[in-house]
Amino acid sequence: MEEAAGVAEHLGRRATETAVESSMAVDIAEDRRRKISRTAPGLRQERIIVEDLRAMLARERGRVSTEIQQIFPVELCSDVWTICGLRVERIGNPASEETAAALGIVAWIVEYVSRGLGVSLRFPSITRASRSAMVTPSAAVVWPLHMMRNADRPRQRMAQRLLAVDIEQLLWLFGITDVDRRALLPNLTQLLMAIEACSFAP
Repeated sequence: MEEAAGVAEHLGRRATETAVESSMAVDIAEDRRRKISRTAPGLRQERIIVEDLRAMLARERGRVSTEIQQIFPVELCSDVWTICGLRVERIGNPASEETAAALGIVAWIVEYVSRGLGVSLRFPSITRASRSAMVTPSAAVVWPLHMMRNADRPRQRMAQRLLAVDIEQLLWLFGITDVDRRALLPNLTQLLMAIEACSFAP
């Protein structure tokens, strides 16, 4: 009997402790609820401000994209893609001064757009008009987007490939993964159009 009474007493104390703990938990939960209810309007207001800022940023990016397309028009002329009337030879074809100038423009646009999107490109560029170049940071190697002599042709081809990879990297941000790296100017146009389209998204 004494043992049973001891167990009962122990269980009673435990029940009391549990009730107290439950009461304290309820009080803590209620206190947290009150704090959240007081801060909720502020959080909602901050969320609205952030969403408005994102929308403004998207519209600004779209506006800039539209201006870039107007200033540097990309066109298909007689089965050859041009930017500002300058032809870009496909990767693997001999690069002329005209192509070097066109690639300099493309490199500048890609670098400019990446900054606006807040993206670090895999292969940064050195933009110097028709004497632009691409850089592989891991090896600190500079690949010219122009040809000073025939011996530069393999390095120029590599530079053009690196530039194509940068455009592909930015296209992936917009869910565009089926990319033909050889189509440099069509890919650039697709990128600018994607940025522009996002500015109209709700």
